[in-house]
Order: sequence, then structure tokens, then C-alpha cells
Amino acid sequence: PHGLSRLGNMKLKTPTPVFAGSGPNTVANPLAAPTISGDLITIDTMLQQPTRITAFLMDLTLQRFILDRIFTSEGGVTGGAVVYDQAIENELYLDRDVERVAPGAEFPIVSSQRRAPKIAEVEKYGGKYFFTDEARDRNDQAAFRNENIKLGNTIVRKLNSQAITVLEAAIAGNSGNSTFVGNDWSAAIPNGSNPTAPALTPGADLAKANLLADQRELGIHYNILLLSPVNMNELRLFYGASLNQMLEDNGFDEAYASNRVTTGTAYAVAEGQLGEMRLEQPLTTETWREQGTQRTWVQSSVRPVMFVTNPFAVMKITGL
Repeated sequence: PHGLSRLGNMKLKTPTPVFAGSGPNTVANPLAAPTISGDLITIDTMLQQPTRITAFLMDLTLQRFILDRIFTSEGGVTGGAVVYDQAIENELYLDRDVERVAPGAEFPIVSSQRRAPKIAEVEKYGGKYFFTDEARDRNDQAAFRNENIKLGNTIVRKLNSQAITVLEAAIAGNSGNSTFVGNDWSAAIPNGSNPTAPALTPGADLAKANLLADQRELGIHYNILLLSPVNMNELRLFYGASLNQMLEDNGFDEAYASNRVTTGTAYAVAEGQLGEMRLEQPLTTETWREQGTQRTWVQSSVRPVMFVTNPFAVMKITGL
């Protein structure tokens, strides 16, 4: 499953915590020692062991990442930034061609243009909420669960939005080589007396993306489609049970819908070739009690850096 566990260096296999009873007699004394009965865990335990809250956030998130569909994770970060190279043109060939060489003759010099490196800086995202002593004493598991779910989902939403922002910046800086206007999917008619011509169907846009990659000799193949839920629904209505077959016929392994993608826009991505997402700090949670107000704060954060090394590995389709 996709979720906050993608932010760590390994997938957590910790089972989703189940809280102990929530009746009025659950906690005999204020802030009594944490208790565990079988696999039942009190909120006291969670607040005193923040790593359990981190696992809780990972397990219960309702949103999913688009990060792992467009970026690879190749390593860590040192010094708060990453220095990287970005392709600025078709680099499948050298600037000069190879030549026929006579016996004993010197080989021609072949070279390619050197690029100025770019820098991507680490960004920190996070938030906190408080849990009152009263709710803690009563083991109010519903309130605790809801706050953690909302915190986890909000972090995921922010990172997904940032991924699209990085993607858009790379597309905008690629001199129009990473975008084209597609067909109006909402107007497509699948059958009947006047069906939409094949060249005007949604599938034609997917075919065109890989056609452009082939014609430009980019050395890539688009296989992941990112789009809005509205446009995903249009695909389902038009193709029905044959949707997966259409995607496969046009070279796509997956169509993934996200509310972070603007309706009327889709991104065709070459998986694993676009860029990287690295972590200076994976998802981390800390807690502390504020005695003056008798409440405990729960704070989670993550420090990622995202960058595009090959803007040709994405094709933005507009006008859908």
C-alpha cells in the first residue's frame, strides 16, 4: 500500500494499534502508568512513545502518495541541499557524429555539452495538535485517532501538492517540449450512430504522448498516467471494462487519479526517469506535556527534497 511509510527507509510492519477500553473507569488515576493488555494499547502509551504515533500515521492515512510514481529515492541528503544535473535537450546522441576511420588514422573527437549544475534545497513540512489531560485520562481513542488521521492526511496532501509544483516548474522550463493540447474527453462518444473518431478519443492522447517521445528520439517510454478524478471518471465511462486494455495497448501500466492534479490536465510520466525525492529526515513524531495548560502536544514533521533531472520524462496533456 502507498502511504506515509514511503517516507521512511523501510516499510513498517507494525500492526495498527488497537486502544484499550474507553469507559469512564479505564484510567483509575490521572496520568497513571501506561497499560497494555494483549494487543490493546492505551493513549498514555502512544503519547509516551512517539514512534508508535508515527507508525499510527503511516497505517491510518486515507490519502496516497503520487511521489513514488514520479520520483525515485536514490539516497539521503547532506548539508541541506542536493546538487544535480538537469537535461536541457535530447541527450541520446553526442554533439558530433562518429566517422569512418582509416587504418592508422586518428579517431575524431566526439563530445557533448556540459551543463551547469542545479541546487535543490531541503524543505520541512509538519504540524502539531494538543491532547488535553482530560481526554488522555478518559482514554478518548476516537478523538486521538481522528487528530492523527487528519495530521497524516494533511502531510500527504502537502507533499503531493509540492510534487506537482516541482513537476510544473520543470515543464515550464522545458521550452514547450513537455506539453501538448489533447482532446475534450467529456465530449467523446464511445458508440452509437455517430461515435467519436479514433483520433479524437482519450486513447489517442495517450498514444500521442509516446508517439512524440519516439519521434523526438528521447529514449524514454511513458507508462504512468496521472490525472484528476473527474478525468479518470471520463475514461471509465468511455472505455468501461476495456479501460485496462486501452491503457496497456498505449503503453501505460497505471492510471492514477489524484485531487492534486487539475481537472482537464494529465501527466504522462516515464517511471523512474523523471527525478528524485530524497529525505534529510523521514517522518518523525515528538510529544511533550505543557504543564501550565495540562495538555500534551503531538508534533510530526518530515524534511524532503524533490528535483527533476530529466524534464523530457514527463508530458503534460492539457485541454481534456
